[in-house]
Amino acid sequence: MPIIPIDEPAAGAWRDTFDFSSRRGFFDESTVAFLQELSLTLLKDAAARQYPDLATFAYFCRRANLHTLAQRYGDAPQRSGWGTVVHVAPSNIPINFAFSLVFGLLAGNSNIVRMPSRPFPQNDLFVEIFDRIAGLPDFRAIASGNVLVRTERDSARLTELVTQADGLVVWGGDATVAAFRSLPKRPRCIEVYFPDRRSSAVIDAAAYVALPQDAQRRLAYDFFNDTFLVDQNACSSPSIVFWLGAADAVASAKDSFWTALDEELKRRDYRLDPTARIDKHLDLMAITQTLGRPVHLTPRSPDIWCLEERPLPRDSDLRFGQFAEITLPSLDGIDAYLRSQEQTLTFFGIDPDALLRCVNGGTGHSVDRIVPIGRALDINPLWDGKDILAILSRRIDLVEPPRAGRTGSV
Repeated sequence: MPIIPIDEPAAGAWRDTFDFSSRRGFFDESTVAFLQELSLTLLKDAAARQYPDLATFAYFCRRANLHTLAQRYGDAPQRSGWGTVVHVAPSNIPINFAFSLVFGLLAGNSNIVRMPSRPFPQNDLFVEIFDRIAGLPDFRAIASGNVLVRTERDSARLTELVTQADGLVVWGGDATVAAFRSLPKRPRCIEVYFPDRRSSAVIDAAAYVALPQDAQRRLAYDFFNDTFLVDQNACSSPSIVFWLGAADAVASAKDSFWTALDEELKRRDYRLDPTARIDKHLDLMAITQTLGRPVHLTPRSPDIWCLEERPLPRDSDLRFGQFAEITLPSLDGIDAYLRSQEQTLTFFGIDPDALLRCVNGGTGHSVDRIVPIGRALDINPLWDGKDILAILSRRIDLVEPPRAGRTGSV
C-alpha cells in the first residue's frame, strides 16, 4: 500500500483495484487478526520502538486491548461498516492518521486516508510495516480495501472522493473543517469533524516538590511527550499550566519542573527548525497585539518560555515551547480560567474525581478528557466527546418477537 499521489494523472489506476464496496462486521475477526500481527511486528521492530507515539499505537492494536474495547458495545453483532470512509489527517501530527485508519477498519469500513503533508520518520516506518503485513496472503482483503493518499491542499481529486464516500472524518483546524463541511456529499454520508481545541495541565505544587529526583525526571519525560514531541501542535498538548498550592511551594515546583524539562530537551537533542522558531515569535507578538500591551514573559531556557497572563485571548496560539502559567490556591475557581475550546486536562498530584467535579457542567468550556500527564496524545475511539466507532458503524435495529404466551394489550 504505497502512498499514492492522487493528483498526478498516472495515479488513477489505483481505483481499479480498490474495493469501494467493502463492508465488514464490527470488530471483524480478520481485521482484529491483522491488527494483532501489525502490533506484534511494530513492537518487535527496534526502530519503531524509538517513537513513543508509534509504540502507543502498537499497544492499542493488541488483540487483548481490542477485545476489551469490543466489550463496551453490547450490540456489536448488529453493527457493520457504512462502506468507504475518507479520512483527512492533520498535517502536523504524526501517527494520528494511523489511529483514524484503524477506527475505520474496526467499524467495518474501507478507508481512504489523506496523509499529513509534513514528513515524519515514524509515519514512514508505519507505512513500510503496514505494507509488509497487508501483503501476507491472509490479509490481502485489507490491502484492497484501504489506501493512503497524498494530495495538494485544494485537491479536486480529493473533493471528488468526498462526494462519492459513505463517510468523512476530518481532523484539522476550524478553516479545514469549514471547507469540508461545505462540500457536496451523498445524502446518507456520515460526517465526523474534529476542529481546533486547546488543552491544559494541572499540577499540585506540594506533591511535585515531594517527588524524588528520578520521579521528577520521569514526569519531565512524560510532559515532553505531551508537548515538545509534536511541538505543541496537537489539540491535546497543554498550553496552560495550572499550579495549585501555596506561593512558596509553587515557586519551588516551577524552578524544579522547568529545569528538569530543559534537561530532558537536552537529553533528546531537541531542536526547533528555523520556520517554527519564527512562528514562535509571531505567536507571542499576536498575543501582545490582542492584549494591547507587553506580556509578562519568563524565559526558563532558550526553548521554554513562560507567560503569566490570565486570561489568555481566546484564540491564542502557544506552541513550540510556550506555556502560560496560572497559580491558584486550590482547584476551586479553575473553571473560570478554562477556555471555550478546552479539550484535555492532564494532571499530576490531583484527585481526578475532584477535578471532574470542578469542571463538569461548566458553561464556559467543553472539557472532554482528564488524563495523567504523559497520556495527552493517547488517542482512543472516544474523542472530543464523540464515540467514533459508533458513528462510523451502522446499527441494524433488531426487534425480537414476543415470548410465547405473552400477548399485547389494547
